[in-house]
Amino acid sequence: MAQHRPRRNRRRTWEGTDTPITIRVGSRRHPRGSSEIQVTCAQDGSRLARLIDEQTCLRPKDPLIVSINGHQPWLKDILCTCFDASWEPISEVSRELQFAETAKFPERASKSGQSVPWTFIMDQMNVPQVYFWSVGLEPPENHRRGIPIIQQYRLRVGVWFCEKGACKFNRSISTTLIFTRPCDVPEHIVSNILFKELYGEDDFNQPRDDPEGICWIFSRLYWLLSNWQNVIREVIARLDEAEINSSGRYFPVKLRTRTMHIEVDRIYELQEYLRFHSRSFRKLAKLRQSVSQDRQEHHLWNEIEDTVDDLDQFDSSLDNLKERFLNLLDLEFNIQNADQSEDSSFLAVIATLFLPVSFLASIFGIQNIEWRPVWYLWSAVPIFVASCIFVVVFPFSVRRYQKTRYGLEATKVLLRPTDFTMLGDALPDSVNVPGSNRLGRLKDRAQRQSIGEDVTHGGSRSRSRGWA
Repeated sequence: MAQHRPRRNRRRTWEGTDTPITIRVGSRRHPRGSSEIQVTCAQDGSRLARLIDEQTCLRPKDPLIVSINGHQPWLKDILCTCFDASWEPISEVSRELQFAETAKFPERASKSGQSVPWTFIMDQMNVPQVYFWSVGLEPPENHRRGIPIIQQYRLRVGVWFCEKGACKFNRSISTTLIFTRPCDVPEHIVSNILFKELYGEDDFNQPRDDPEGICWIFSRLYWLLSNWQNVIREVIARLDEAEINSSGRYFPVKLRTRTMHIEVDRIYELQEYLRFHSRSFRKLAKLRQSVSQDRQEHHLWNEIEDTVDDLDQFDSSLDNLKERFLNLLDLEFNIQNADQSEDSSFLAVIATLFLPVSFLASIFGIQNIEWRPVWYLWSAVPIFVASCIFVVVFPFSVRRYQKTRYGLEATKVLLRPTDFTMLGDALPDSVNVPGSNRLGRLKDRAQRQSIGEDVTHGGSRSRSRGWA
């Protein structure tokens, strides 16, 4: 009997076996702030369309916010059922976010026309443990030990924003699509924090133009997810630990120096992301001139300018911490060199003590000359005592000579009260103020010198007249 191959269950081509994508639509009615569905193929676009249609009908004035946590080739077909993508496929932002490591400044999809979409991809930066603590979870074991890698600080977020005309069910509302990666950290943050915080803003429903709208969503995501003050606190904690290890010398010097080199490299990497944040906010601050005059006084623009100043201060703080790590590295090398110098000095002392005695022993060991053993004893003891005296007296004599010859310890800096500003005064007494009777140090010295010369010349002239 012929054997037949076991029959396989065939699937239609549109029934993909790819990883499902979770899509969340912001909703004030939901306890978590969003309604959630999972899509697995292009035919699931009708489910998303019904969900968005329901949301826009219940809240016709609320801006539409949708989060998407992955990318598949059929994602563009799902999004096209709900959103108008006349410039480029919306899913391109998701594809670039998932499969590339580059960031993208906020920019328009086209330079012409009104209500043009804006896009950006940004790496939000925070302490890795904060992402877990914020949602009530404990960090995994690999986050607790060792130095975290730079990827653990990052939370990649991509945004597609359009002021109006993008949503097919309500053309008058703004549309914001937030793309994240299908990882544990973004999932916890989006499902538990993101929508609640955005809907909790006082000016969430306020109508905005395109430039102001992209500035609002960019700044809100930054202030929600990024915190450079946390990063600086973590670097300070690691610096304190490195100083304790260096002072107590708990670990080998190779391990300590290698760890500090890694810390310095980490600061360089952090500064690259910080400066990208700073350049992004500076670019957004320039958009203030493109909005109407009455909207230029909105507090959002002042907040963006304040954020730029804060980022500059954070950059300066990281520079200072980097210098402190480098100074600690130099200290480690200096201590190592000092230890080696002390070891060499100890060996030199040992050689100074026993070399004469060893030389004397070699002389008494010559077989051609017969010496009595007691003579070696009477010769070795005085030589050893003389070597001890030399080892003790010679360094002291050298230091005493240098102190007497050069007087380094006797050199003192002479401070004058006229060179400093007294309490309640604006300037030191040595400064000449125009229109004041007070004389500065240099001017007073010059006038006193000229008065002395006049007195000398006057006395000589009087004496000459007397002789005449």
